[in-house]
Amino acid sequence: MPGHSFTHMGDAMCVYTDGCCSQNGRLKSRAGIGVYWGPNHPQNVAERLQGRQTNQRAEIQAACKAIEQARSQNIAKLVLYTDSMFTINGITKWIHTWRNNGWKLKSGKDVINRTDFEKLYKLMDGIDVKWIHIPGHAGFGGNEAADKLAREGARKPDTSSL
Repeated sequence: MPGHSFTHMGDAMCVYTDGCCSQNGRLKSRAGIGVYWGPNHPQNVAERLQGRQTNQRAEIQAACKAIEQARSQNIAKLVLYTDSMFTINGITKWIHTWRNNGWKLKSGKDVINRTDFEKLYKLMDGIDVKWIHIPGHAGFGGNEAADKLAREGARKPDTSSL
């Protein structure tokens, strides 16, 4: 992509992801994902979340999208900034226990976002991902841009039922 470069941290590419959901948990909820590689970057994403509309799914799926894009660009090392501690803890800590326990929580209930975390886990195979938590809505440019893209995506039509 001439004229468009990726932001680097050492030999790793940097990306910001965010998910949002208006009316989260309600009937008319609208979720979107945002992936921000840099100003006016052609890989930036603003998409409507497909399927169940929740904030947590949007956060996980935004990370999935960024890693899918990194794979398609043969990026081997990725620094992924997100304001979702749920996503970071889920993929770096909890997933090992969930997998060992047959995707059950300590309470015995099923892990609600199992398919989303399974997808994320599979996508990470072969890519070195460094997860960095960044506070949301705290003036960090990349996070603000990813948030704006996620909100733009949430306004798009849901095409999953078409």
